[in-house]
Amino acid sequence: MVYLTVQSGKSSNSASEVATSKTVSKNKHKGSSTSSSSLSQSSSSEESSSDDQSSKFAQSGWSSDQEAQLASFMNRFGTKMKQKYKEYNGQESIETLAGEKYPDDFNNRTFKMYSDNSKKTETINIGWDPSLKKDYDYHVVSIFNCNVGNPEQHITYLFSVHDGQPVALVDQTTNGSDCMVKETANQEVRTAFANIFEGNN
Repeated sequence: MVYLTVQSGKSSNSASEVATSKTVSKNKHKGSSTSSSSLSQSSSSEESSSDDQSSKFAQSGWSSDQEAQLASFMNRFGTKMKQKYKEYNGQESIETLAGEKYPDDFNNRTFKMYSDNSKKTETINIGWDPSLKKDYDYHVVSIFNCNVGNPEQHITYLFSVHDGQPVALVDQTTNGSDCMVKETANQEVRTAFANIFEGNN
């Protein structure tokens, strides 16, 4: 297994996460055709429907049923990867081998977003918020951590909602004052979270 080490806000590649028509019907009545206004109304209706769906999630928040589905997936995923994940239960903080505590550290540390393809980092506003109602850019709805048995090495998934969209973040920070996170490269995890969030399971 390969790991990610982060020092002073910069990532080092000694480690990395394990990754694995629309048809518009036309009006064929004599002397008439589908007008741009009716198409506009149809498009507007579709956008409204999409907005309503996003609004529904924002109002209802992350449900216990969704959490159970995600926990079931993470159990299967962990078994497949030979990793054991601990789920944050909403009461007892999860501590990583690097000494981080979740969700406590959302209030105690600076979180920075990075990507493997860029040296740039961006400070993000992130916090624990299954209700999706607090003033965060990234609303964390579920947390799973795996301490992998080597000094300070861990894989911590922060399942989040950003601008109404599901984003599976991963933290493998081992040192430094900042907590460095990125969107997971593991497509299986990304897809599973998205499907559960959108109610496709």
